[in-house]
Amino acid sequence: MEAVSAEKQGSPWLNRNVLFLSLSAFFADMGYQAVTAIFPLLIIIKLGEPAYDYGILLALSFGIGSAVSILGGRMGERFGKKPMALLGNLLIPLMSVSVLFQNIYILGALFVFGWWARYFRTPVRRAWMVEVSDRNYQPKIFGFLHALDVGGGLIAVSYAIILVILGTPLDDIILITAIPILVSSLMLALAGTEKHQTFKSMQKEEANKQSSSEHEEDSRKNTFFFRILLLSATLFGFSYYALGFPIVTVAQTHGGYAYGILTFGIYLGISALSGFTLGSIRGKKPLRTLWTLGYGLAGVGSLIIGLSYLFGSSLFVFYTGAALLGFSTGSVETFEPVLTTLLAKSRQISSRMSWLSSSRALGLFVSNITMGFLFVLGQFYSYFYASATAIIAAALLAALEILRGKSMNLK
Repeated sequence: MEAVSAEKQGSPWLNRNVLFLSLSAFFADMGYQAVTAIFPLLIIIKLGEPAYDYGILLALSFGIGSAVSILGGRMGERFGKKPMALLGNLLIPLMSVSVLFQNIYILGALFVFGWWARYFRTPVRRAWMVEVSDRNYQPKIFGFLHALDVGGGLIAVSYAIILVILGTPLDDIILITAIPILVSSLMLALAGTEKHQTFKSMQKEEANKQSSSEHEEDSRKNTFFFRILLLSATLFGFSYYALGFPIVTVAQTHGGYAYGILTFGIYLGISALSGFTLGSIRGKKPLRTLWTLGYGLAGVGSLIIGLSYLFGSSLFVFYTGAALLGFSTGSVETFEPVLTTLLAKSRQISSRMSWLSSSRALGLFVSNITMGFLFVLGQFYSYFYASATAIIAAALLAALEILRGKSMNLK
């Protein structure tokens, strides 16, 4: 499709709908990322549950979340993206109210259901963002979405640290996270669904295309390369453990909840900056950026954390590993959806975003169970496993670049 310049349209890249959808992500993360930071400390240290129980809870959240993600994408296409995104978002506070129950099974179930609601909402919101935004600026737009997303998480970590220092019970901190998540749903309600002109142009061009053999061949190739992307995203998911593990590692090795939670804050802060910065660079090659500064760098970050634990390194080295993980996540969250959009027709975007989310969730299912058991056997082994699988995922995308990147302008 021939690019349509935003200047000629007279519409900025940050329109009202992009802003409200991004603010929804900001407030959602301001809530549930505090749960993410506090929950492992509550389960493993305060309640004394073994690390593999925490890993199993996360595996259930992410693994079955893969199927929920596909369901969300399909229902978004059938019943509308806005109502389905709102439905999922309104159920996320289940993880906040989970601490009202001291029974580990009820607490864990509500935590898991809240995560399923997040997975239900995410692909629908991404597809909604694609429809209402300027396609010529989508790397920047998804970078902005990610920056506000984890920026809200950074605020969550900040108030969690302050409340911990003030002696606030961990249960109470988790409970108040429901407030910003409900504000997030309000932002979704305020966002509109009118399609951007560049998206309409894409639909029109697809409708006008003749069913030529060349066009059908391109469609088959796009499907093949999208499957390779899904396979790579799943492999990366095998390495994409919850940051609860480094939080516990730092808290145990350096004697304090606050030090552990700060690990998460550094991760989120760097992630926010990298996503927006990388997305704002015009001409950035999404495929190459994804496997080098995304998957590959994540492997390096995990290895640094593992070696830091093995050799008893200073906090600075632990935090360096967390920062590299954050930078890599910013790249992944920006360029995975961009590549998915490039390889999909307009009518496929919601379902393919759901497959992208589900592939990651499937990987997370394996990752967090594996990390939980390896963490008990020896923490270094868990981080070495994560490093190796991330590097394998990077190698697969590097092969995809050699096969197709240049001709598809994905390189």
